[in-house]
Amino acid sequence: MVMPRLRILRGADWPRFDGPSQAALMSSTFEVTPDADRMGVRLAGPELRRMHATELISEAVAPGTLQVPSNGQPILLLGDCQTIGGYPKIAHVITVDQPIAAQLRPGERVRFAEISLEEAQRLLAERQRGMERFRIGLALQSS
Repeated sequence: MVMPRLRILRGADWPRFDGPSQAALMSSTFEVTPDADRMGVRLAGPELRRMHATELISEAVAPGTLQVPSNGQPILLLGDCQTIGGYPKIAHVITVDQPIAAQLRPGERVRFAEISLEEAQRLLAERQRGMERFRIGLALQSS
């Protein structure tokens, strides 16, 4: 089985993490813990450390958000996630990779790779074009 690689964009709180933690997110393997459901999956891997342990105000989160609680082990929010969270948001899994994230199971390993916003937008537009071609094909078959 091929290890999934989820593409990410830097989150609003990326600068709150030290350089080694930022590098570890991009270069390390994380394991899905048994604490995983439709709301999110907790990941085990290298500790992602903030430079300062200040409290954050809760703010909006969305599926794909990669939050890091005080234990330094990331939580990847999935489709049924809460709407507000108070953990720092180090990154966000791009929209087109969220279906892959939703299929992660305990014991599986995953890696992350940063891409640009422009690349994420291109991939989303490409997926939307593919879905439109699929819809057209279905319409032609049923006519």
